[in-house]
Amino acid sequence: MSKQDASENRWEPTERWERRYQEVLDAAAIAFAEKGYLGASTKDIADRLNIRQASLYYYFTSKDAALAAVCERGVRAFIGRLRSILDEETSSVEKRIHAAIANHLQPLAEKPYADYIRVFLRHRHELPPEPRAVVARLAREYQGLIEQLFEDGVARGELRSDLDTHLATLGFLGLCNSVITNRSLPSSASIEEIIDEYAGILSRGMMKTVTRQRRK
Repeated sequence: MSKQDASENRWEPTERWERRYQEVLDAAAIAFAEKGYLGASTKDIADRLNIRQASLYYYFTSKDAALAAVCERGVRAFIGRLRSILDEETSSVEKRIHAAIANHLQPLAEKPYADYIRVFLRHRHELPPEPRAVVARLAREYQGLIEQLFEDGVARGELRSDLDTHLATLGFLGLCNSVITNRSLPSSASIEEIIDEYAGILSRGMMKTVTRQRRK
């Protein structure tokens, strides 16, 4: 077979297939978020779509592949939006910190996207080695972008010159992920209020104008 024949015979997804694939991915994210990766089955996913279990293999080769796709889509969306925030060089670092926290937490108000994020945080370590490595690289890329945000703030003189940007990054992730990993959102505050409060907590602790006593 010639290269031209192989190219002509290659299958490419149609717009209709892409729409259906997104529906299948959404159903997988919901099932994994509600029942856990080990507790959920491909039948649970198929039942949500009112299709035969065997039909799922038109979209995924296995449950592992479904988990990998859910995890990748969740973190890639984070990365894309965070890059756009970092490109806003005219914004103050305080505004960019707020935008970065909103990027991390706002999806909790959106169904089913909130489930993608929860699955990524809770279940990516259950992936087989190869897809787990891919998702881990994406997670490191996202963490590196957050650290870059803080490094830019120090370089611009808006954040403390003695700020440990790596620890600041871990603080950012720990603070935000503590909300995401809860089974339900706090009833005392909306997502917008949580974003505002967390942005204030982080900014007040890092801004150049804030002084603190170092431990001796």
